[in-house]
Amino acid sequence: MQSGRLRLGILQKILISFLIISLVPLMILAYMSNKNLSDTGLRAVSAAEQMGREDLRHTINVGNTSIEDSVRALDRKSTEAIELRTVELASRIADFLHERDKDVLTLAAVPPSAEYYLQIYQAAKKDVIVTDTAPRSRIERKGNVALEAENPENRTEWRHTPPVDFRRVSRPLYREITFVNLDGKEKIKVTNGAVSFGGLLDVSDIRNTYCKAEDYFHHLERLKRGEIYVSGVIGRYVPGWLYKTNEGLKVKPESAYAVRENPQGEKFEGLVRWATPAYDAEDRKVGYVTMALDHTHIMEFTDHVMPTDEKFGVLSDGGSGNYAFIWDNRDCCISHPRDFFICGYDPRTGERVPGWLSQSMFDKYKKSALSLEQFTATLPSFEDFSQKKQGASEQVKDGKVPLDCRILDHAPQCQGWHQGTEDGGSGSFLILWSGLWKLTTYAAIPYHTGQYGKSRRGFGYVTIGANVDDFHEDAYVAKGKIEKLIAQEGEEMRRANEKARNFINKSASDNRKMMTMIMVIAGVGIAGTSIVISLNITKPLRRLTEKALDMGRGNFDQSIEVTSQDEIGQLTKTFNEMAKSLSELDKMKSEFVTIASHELRTPIQAMLLSISGVLEGYSGQIDDEVREDLLLARTGIERLMRLVESLLDLSRMEARKTALTVSEVSVGTIVERAIAEVKGLSEAHGHAITLDMPPDVPSIEADRDRIIQLLVNLLSNAIKYNPEGGAIILKVERAVNGVSFVSADSGYGIPASAQDRIFDKFFQADSIISQKVGGTGLGLAISKEIVQIHGGSIECESPLPEGRFPGLPLGGERKGSVFTVTLPLDRAAFL
Repeated sequence: MQSGRLRLGILQKILISFLIISLVPLMILAYMSNKNLSDTGLRAVSAAEQMGREDLRHTINVGNTSIEDSVRALDRKSTEAIELRTVELASRIADFLHERDKDVLTLAAVPPSAEYYLQIYQAAKKDVIVTDTAPRSRIERKGNVALEAENPENRTEWRHTPPVDFRRVSRPLYREITFVNLDGKEKIKVTNGAVSFGGLLDVSDIRNTYCKAEDYFHHLERLKRGEIYVSGVIGRYVPGWLYKTNEGLKVKPESAYAVRENPQGEKFEGLVRWATPAYDAEDRKVGYVTMALDHTHIMEFTDHVMPTDEKFGVLSDGGSGNYAFIWDNRDCCISHPRDFFICGYDPRTGERVPGWLSQSMFDKYKKSALSLEQFTATLPSFEDFSQKKQGASEQVKDGKVPLDCRILDHAPQCQGWHQGTEDGGSGSFLILWSGLWKLTTYAAIPYHTGQYGKSRRGFGYVTIGANVDDFHEDAYVAKGKIEKLIAQEGEEMRRANEKARNFINKSASDNRKMMTMIMVIAGVGIAGTSIVISLNITKPLRRLTEKALDMGRGNFDQSIEVTSQDEIGQLTKTFNEMAKSLSELDKMKSEFVTIASHELRTPIQAMLLSISGVLEGYSGQIDDEVREDLLLARTGIERLMRLVESLLDLSRMEARKTALTVSEVSVGTIVERAIAEVKGLSEAHGHAITLDMPPDVPSIEADRDRIIQLLVNLLSNAIKYNPEGGAIILKVERAVNGVSFVSADSGYGIPASAQDRIFDKFFQADSIISQKVGGTGLGLAISKEIVQIHGGSIECESPLPEGRFPGLPLGGERKGSVFTVTLPLDRAAFL
C-alpha cells in the first residue's frame, strides 16, 4: 500500500459500483423519458394545430364558396324579379293603349254629338299621383309598419308591408275629343272640360295642330272602317340644365321637372292622338273621330316605380339610377324622371328638337354646313357607341338634351335595349355606368295598332335601371355572420392549443423535478427499486406515445387509464384533458359544417322550388330565352344542392353518426344496380361499361345502399374524367375473407403527385377538368369513409399496369386509372 493513495474497502467499491450502475442508466432514462414526453406532447399539439388549421381553411373555403354561390343566386333571382316587373309593366301599358282603341271605335259607332262627346270626356278620368313641391324621400304607408302575426304559427319569416298612402287627383284621360270632316275642319271639339263653340280649326294645315307637329290628318283618308291611326307622343320640349359636382350630375332649378332633383320645374305636357273614320246611316264616310290622350297617364306607369325595397315612390331619384322609363318605337325617350330628357318639339317651327350627341359627334356637326336638325337626320343609327365619349357640352349649356337612343352614342346601353327589343322580347344586362355596376332591364310594349303594327317592338319599350349592390345586401349579412363564426372558432382553437402546450411544458418541468428526486431515492435504495421505478415510467410513456400517434392520425377520441397519482399520472390526466379538448374542437368543426350546410339547404331548396314552379308554368307563360336562363339557374342550384348534401353526408360519416343498415347482400345485385344508375351518364359521354364477375362470388354483409353509393361514385368518376368514347371495366374478384371491386378506365389518369391526396376532401387533381365536369372534390372522400366504416380498404393506381386490362384503349392523353375496393364478407370486421 502506497502512501497518499485512497484505500477503498469491498463495501465501498460495491456501493460505488452499484451507484454508478444504477444512477447512470437512471439518469439516461430520466433524460430520455423527459425528452420523449415533451416531444410526444409537442408533436401531438403540433399535429392538432395543423389539423385545426386545415379544417379551418376548409371551413373558410366552404363559407366563401357558399357566399359566392349565394350572391350569384341572389343576383339571378333579383334580376328575374326585375325582368318580370318590366315585362308586366310593358303589358299594362299595352293594355291601357288597347283600351283607347276601344274608346275611339265606340265613339265612331255613334252619330257625332257635342253633348255625347262631352259626356265621354267627363266620364273618362283616371287618378294620378300628386307630386308635391316639397320632396319626400320615402313613401308614406297606412297602418302600423310593425304589425305582427297574431297566430304564433304564422310568425316564421313574417313580412308585412302596409298599403302606400299616395295623394291622388282625378284627371281626364283625354286632352281633347274632336270630330273632323273630310276636309280637315273641326266640327265638334271638346277640350278643357267644355264644348268649344268657337276657334274650330282646319287641322289639314299642320300649323293649326298641337305644337305645329301633328300631321295626322294626311294619314286618315287611307283608313278603312274599323282601322285606327295612332300618333307618336307630341309635346313641347321643356329645356333643362345639368352641372357636375363631386356627387355626380345635378339639375339646375330653372330646368324642367325632375322629380326629387327638381320637383318645382315645368312638366312635359304631351298627347298621343287616336283617330278613326265615322260613317252615317247610309254607310258613307262623313269624317273622323279623334281622341288626344293626355300623355301624363302614360308617364304615370313608370314615374313612381322604384326597383328597391320601397317598390314605389312619390318622387323617384334620377341621379340614383333606380327608376323606370319608356322609349317609343323609334327609340326616342317619352317618359323619364327628368322631363328635359323627353323628346319634344319646338312649337315655333313644329320641328323635333335634335337629340343629345357626344362631344366628338357635335364637333363634326360644327364643321358641316348643315343645321343641327339636318345633321342629326344624316347620322346612322347605333354606330360606334361607347361610354368613353362625353356628352356635347354646348347642348348642355343650351339646355336641349333630349334622348334619342339612335344617336346617343355616349350611352351604349341604348344599343343593348334596341337590339334586345328588336324581336319584341325582353331581358337584361349589366353595365358599368358612372363607376357602379348597374342592372338594366328591357321589355317591348306589345301594342301593334296602326303604325305600331309595322314593328315587333310595338309601341316601344320599357326599361328599368337598378344598382347591383342593392341585391347583395342579404348575402353580405350572411357572409359577415359566417366570417364572425369562423374567426371565433379560430380563436377558440388557438386558445385550446396554447392551453395544451402550456400544460405539456409545465408537466415536463414537473417531471424533471420528480426524476431528480427519484434518482436521489434510487441512489440510496436498492437496485430492485430502480427497476420498479423504471418500469413505472416507461410503460405509461409507451401508452402515451401510442395514443399520441393515434391522435396524429386524426382519431381524437383517446383516453388512457390513470393508474397512479404521481407525475406520470398527472401527465396522463393532462393528456386525457388535451385529447378531450381536441375531440370537442373537432366535433365543433363538424357541427359547424353540418349546421352551415343545413342552413344553406333551406334557401337553396326554396330557390329550386321557385324556379321549378316558374318553369312548370305556375307563374304564367315564359318565352324560350327566359326558360333557357331559368334552366341554367336551376342546374347551378341543383349542383349547389348536391354539394351541400355531400357535405352533410361526409360530416355525418366523419362524426360516426351514420347508422348502417347491415344485411346479407348479393354482390351481383348491387353491381347491376350501380351500373344501371350511371347508364344514362355513360351513354351521354359515349362510354361502354364492361362487367367482369365470376358466377361464384359470395354474398357479403354490408349496408346495401352505401355500397351502391360507393360503386356509383367510382363509376361516375371514371365516366367524367374519361374522353368521349372511352371504356370502363368493373371487375369483381374473390379476396382473402372478402370481395374486391376493381374499377378501371381509359381516362386521363391521375398524376403520381396527386395519388396520395386523391381521397382528401375538396382535392381535385385537375381543377380545369373538374370545373368542366362539375366535380366537387367530395365523391372519393365519401367513398373512403364508406369503405372504412365497413372495415375495408380502398386503393388507387395510375397509369394502368401494362397488360392487366387489355380491353381498355390507352395512348395519347389516355393514361387510365384503377380503383380497388376490398370489403370483408361478414359484419364482424366492422362492428
